[in-house]
Amino acid sequence: MPETTAKELAILINGRLKGDPETLVNGISTLKAAGGAEVAVLRDKSFRETASSSNAAALVADELIEGYEGAHIIVEDPERALARLLELFSEEKFPFPEGISDDARISTSATIGDGVSVGHFSVIEKGARIGGGCIIFPLAYIGRDVCIGENTVIYPHATIMDSVKIGVNCRIGPNAVVGDEGFGFMRRDGAAHRLRHVGSVDIGDNVEVGGLSSIDRGMLEDTVVGDGCKIDKHCMIAHNCKVGKNCLLAGYTRMAGSVKVGDGAVLAADVRVADHKEIGENAVMAAGTGVSRDIKAGEVVWGMPPRGIKTQTKIHALEGRLPDLFRRVRELEKKLEELDLFGA
Repeated sequence: MPETTAKELAILINGRLKGDPETLVNGISTLKAAGGAEVAVLRDKSFRETASSSNAAALVADELIEGYEGAHIIVEDPERALARLLELFSEEKFPFPEGISDDARISTSATIGDGVSVGHFSVIEKGARIGGGCIIFPLAYIGRDVCIGENTVIYPHATIMDSVKIGVNCRIGPNAVVGDEGFGFMRRDGAAHRLRHVGSVDIGDNVEVGGLSSIDRGMLEDTVVGDGCKIDKHCMIAHNCKVGKNCLLAGYTRMAGSVKVGDGAVLAADVRVADHKEIGENAVMAAGTGVSRDIKAGEVVWGMPPRGIKTQTKIHALEGRLPDLFRRVRELEKKLEELDLFGA
């Protein structure tokens, strides 16, 4: 985003300006680090004191901050305003490729929509359909008969295997792999024999898949990721999984095959889900949970095995006292033996 004024910025984020409308803004930073022509956002009212002494040229908040001398931009939701500001400034700091590189390899049978950008050395195989406004970064691979919806971004080194479907406004991160064959084998005569997978992957609209994550294609049916899901880096969704809408999967979440996840579920960092388990709508798995049973809708669990988070928190707190409890039990046993209450 080029240099602008506080007045123009307020219009862009639907805010109300208090202060000099001609204040120049050309960047964004934290309350403490902002200076020069940078804007800062007060997301948490507990940082009012930091905001009041900030050197930011403009401050976005949901109220006037006493002591702050720059331009105020008042908004109803500072965090939503921050999201918009980050989008505006990232467009200039991290520009997308434009146009179709002469070094790209695009099959003559592929369909490329209007305004598509394809970076250097990317490959788009035959029968692929790329919707208008899509951005394919350098060195990405798009397999045969892949269908990608409008305004989706495929980052460098991402691999989209044959017949995968990806919706509109999606983001597939660097080195992500979508549609690789699942881990399916049968054991005969002491050896493992591969079961080929003829399903694919169907990703909905507004989905983000982080870098180095993997979504396997189904063996007979498609692996499905619903609209609005956000998948962090280093995640694994195995063959035949069905993930509902608006789910959140934090880093290192792994699902074995044929897992079903209800709409709105949250799987925090390093959650592991055993095969064929079902997770209900809006359930929450705290970090490190091992899901070895079905989880009910709305249930909040932690641990391995997964227990209600309040119960597991109490158990976790008691673990540090186990050595002392064991010592006390041993002492009591010795005293009872001395009293000959065991009938010895």
